[in-house]
Amino acid sequence: MQKLTLALLFLILSSFIPLAWAGSHQFKTGSVLLDDETDDAFQQWIEKIFKAAGLRQYQPHIYVIVNPEVNAAASLGGHIFIYSEFLMKCDNADQFLGVMAHEVGHIAGGHVSRLDAAQNQAIVPAAAAVILGGALALASGSTAPFEAALAGGAHVFERGMLKFSRTQESSADQAALSYLEKLGWPAEGLSEFLDKLGKMYGPSTRVDPYAMTHPLTPDRIQSVHDYIRKHSSKGRSVPFDIESKFQRIKAKMMAFLDPARALATYKATDTSLPSRYARAIAQYRLGQFMPALMQIDSLLKQYPKDPYFHELKGQVLFETGEVDRAVPSLQAASSLRPHSPLIKIMLAHALIERKSSCGSAEAIKILLPLTQKYPQKYPMAWRLLGTAYGKTKQLGEAALALAEEAFLQEDYKAATSQANRAKALLKANPKAQTRAEDLLVQIKNKAGSLAP
Repeated sequence: MQKLTLALLFLILSSFIPLAWAGSHQFKTGSVLLDDETDDAFQQWIEKIFKAAGLRQYQPHIYVIVNPEVNAAASLGGHIFIYSEFLMKCDNADQFLGVMAHEVGHIAGGHVSRLDAAQNQAIVPAAAAVILGGALALASGSTAPFEAALAGGAHVFERGMLKFSRTQESSADQAALSYLEKLGWPAEGLSEFLDKLGKMYGPSTRVDPYAMTHPLTPDRIQSVHDYIRKHSSKGRSVPFDIESKFQRIKAKMMAFLDPARALATYKATDTSLPSRYARAIAQYRLGQFMPALMQIDSLLKQYPKDPYFHELKGQVLFETGEVDRAVPSLQAASSLRPHSPLIKIMLAHALIERKSSCGSAEAIKILLPLTQKYPQKYPMAWRLLGTAYGKTKQLGEAALALAEEAFLQEDYKAATSQANRAKALLKANPKAQTRAEDLLVQIKNKAGSLAP
């Protein structure tokens, strides 16, 4: 698939945007979604499939892209892209993992590398834009900064959408079925999803995007059915923890992207965890903060060690202006998920905005190691670090952090200005001054390479 993003991170291009945007802002088609909960689960699952396929030379990456159509695609380097609606159309983890195994089959079969060179050249820069462009906060709903960073990557995806042949599709199906069998997972999910697409897009309707890029020929579907008859999946099932995690991720994504749809799908009479989670998020997105907080507190009472319920509570409290109350919730989330950069960035944002005078100093302690570990991945971390330095009167360090952020956002004019300012203010700090000088060289080289 080719366009998605989830998370609780606040990506702002030039100024802090109130989280009140989250209550009504709609995610635009083409937005890439990053979310710690989703990323962690999808990464674990896809790594299992890569291992079954013997793809040890790749580090898999999976991206969810906001799009109302049903599609998925594999690209060079182990990248897999899925449309949000594809996830919504999967009834269970079997179907989702069946299609993911099919995409891995394309990678393992070398189908991607054999495609037209122009198509590959179109996909690679678009993938790079997704990887380097930073994260969009699903909760905050602020898409504009990421769209600027993406710089047309979504359109590149569309133009360079990988279109596989019938032979390649059949080969990927057979490979997927073998991976699923090796993992002990049922193969029926792939078959069910192909049948579902056939029913969704009958002869009287338009051709669906998935069929355009992955031909849904009768012989292909029949081949999958034949395999399942010969290799019974009886007694095989996706582990319970994967199925339950899939259902809550699906509920979470639907609630953030289309809260009205989520409330219609997950009725108040449904007391399952995914339903309660979806309703809490949907109510929050619709500005119904008190009911949302009551639902979240109910979930936390039952699941006090779930980091994502603490994260969501912190998000809602932040948006309603109760920053001091949001901080403990985000600290709890970070403590339970200590390796999550997204939650750390959210916590730092709240610390900077709280009334306590030591908040910015605490934020610096969180953000500084994060920017050193992921210098190109999270522009918002640099933006917040610059703000925190500014609030603590460390103006040279603030200018250098803002120069880093502007460079990642490809705002070379602002980056040059801030780097020069940092260079002038940091004369007593040789290491920082050297970084400012290096950054100016990088800006010159990058800007020069883009000149007509």
